[in-house]
Order: sequence, then structure tokens, then C-alpha cells
Amino acid sequence: MVALFNRGSQPQDGGDAGSLRERFLAWWDGDEFLELPEKPAPAQEPETKHEVHYEVPRQRWETTRVNLVQKVWGEGFASPGGRDHILTMVKLFALDPAMTVLDLGAGLGGATRTMCSKFGVWVTGFEADKALAEAGMALSVKAGMGEKAPINVFDPDKFVHKQKSVDCVFSKEFLFTVEDKTKFLTAIEDLLKPKGQFLFTDFMLAKSSLRSPALETWIEHEPLKPHPWALDDYRDTLTTAHLDIRVAEDVTEMFRAMVIKGWADYIRSTRRGSIGEEAAPALVDEVELWSRRIQAIDSGDLKVCRVHIFKKATGRMMSDW
Repeated sequence: MVALFNRGSQPQDGGDAGSLRERFLAWWDGDEFLELPEKPAPAQEPETKHEVHYEVPRQRWETTRVNLVQKVWGEGFASPGGRDHILTMVKLFALDPAMTVLDLGAGLGGATRTMCSKFGVWVTGFEADKALAEAGMALSVKAGMGEKAPINVFDPDKFVHKQKSVDCVFSKEFLFTVEDKTKFLTAIEDLLKPKGQFLFTDFMLAKSSLRSPALETWIEHEPLKPHPWALDDYRDTLTTAHLDIRVAEDVTEMFRAMVIKGWADYIRSTRRGSIGEEAAPALVDEVELWSRRIQAIDSGDLKVCRVHIFKKATGRMMSDW
């Protein structure tokens, strides 16, 4: 857990990264001086002889991890970047109700439902993690968006979709898990309408041939095995696929700040003693997951980049096949 907040450079969240690390460890170990103050106890109602206690049963899809990640990243989200961040990102799409969107690597469907509810567009989410996809679909149904914002489980290696049927494709930190990216990106070019758009953020290598100890540790322990590319690799393949790159920028610092803020907010809002034995292992696993990611980022070998692409009106010629 220490590594999550280890860094020698300037803090990214308006506070000191070292103090955040100490706060997390102290909170985890139960040091009283870092506990949040108790809220005043509410006035007690007179006791009755007919008290009824009812606890809403947990649904099958509400796993310990699903509940935990939403506490860290926000309702409906399994990674950094909540509703406001998504809306800022998709401004580039200029969405309207006549458009159709795909969300690839949708997680719990937070971005899928955000685009649907804000702009009235039909958004289909695809998620490779079966547990997250099932929970995401349940959350869409619960929100009354089961038809307009469904979340489907899918295999990226077998991904196909109706050609020229989609206006925009959105993806957030997902493509690094796809092994055959050339095939996958070609499938995206196929499904986009002429002048369609593709916007994604992804973990990327600083250099194509890089394999540092920090990167190897990260690759070895990720839930879905990473197959990261460098930004130049994406440029070459997207250009070959006749996809026009409009924006390609390094957003690593912003991403890192969101990670630190998410965990800091979780610490501030959660009392250590409230975590039961069932939830503790999931918390440790999640902290270690993000610790390894931050270590790889802080090594300078792993970046997070944002890429915005337009499909050329002419598409690929027959000679390109």
C-alpha cells in the first residue's frame, strides 16, 4: 500500500503525497489521531414495542469488489473519472439524440449511462470482465436504461459489429488489454460511419521496446494481461486504417491526480472499523492494483494518453484489403 502514494515529484491533488500515504497507512493500522471525527448522534426516537428491522438483501451481481470500486470512484464507475470527467471528454463528439455510440471497456457502465442520460443517445457498452458486465447491466436496468444503455459482455478478440452503423466509439483505459490491436482497430474502422469519431484513453508505453522492472511487475499482476503499445504504434496502425488522428496528448498527470483523489476521498469518508472481514481482502487487492499502476507511471515508463480520431469520408479502398 505504501507505493500507492510514493512519489518524489510535486503533489498532484493539492496536498502532500507523502501525507496521503501516511494517512492511508495510519488509517489502515487504526491510529486514532487520523480518524475522522464522529458526527453528532441523531436524536433518539422513543422506543416502541413493535420495531421492525429490514435489511435490503444484496443482489447476486453486487459483489464485494463491485461495491468497493463504486465507493472509491463513484456510483456506477469501476475506475477514475466520474460523470463530470466523462462529460468533459465527450464534448468533442457533439452528441445528439440521433446518434449511436459504443462504449468499449464499459466497466460498470457509468460512462455509458452518463452519455445516454445527458444527450439522449443510444449507447451500447461492451465489457470483457463478466462480473462487471453483469453488474453494469443490472445498474442500467435499475436506472431505467436497460434498452438505451445496455452493458454486454464480449470477447475483444472476436469483436465484430454491423459495418458503418455507429457514429462514435468511446473507450477508457481498455485497449491495453487487447492483444491483436491491429485487428481490433480495423473492426472499429469498419463499424464507424463515414466521418465517425473514435475517442479513447489508454495506458501506453513511453517507448515501444521498453520492458523495465516496474512495467514487468505491472504486466504480471494485472487482472487482464496487458499488451501495451506506445503512442507511435497507435499512430502507425491508425494511419494505415485510414483513421485521421486529430488529438494525441499525454494526460498522465491528470489521470494520476484522479487516482490519488479517489483514494484520498475514500479514506476521508470511510471509517477503518467499518470494513468487515469479507471486504478487507478486496480492499487490499484494489489498493495493490492501483499501487502497481502508479509505480509504473512514476517510473516514467508508463503513460496515459488521450487520442481523438475521425474516420475519413472515403474509408479504405479495395486495394487496402
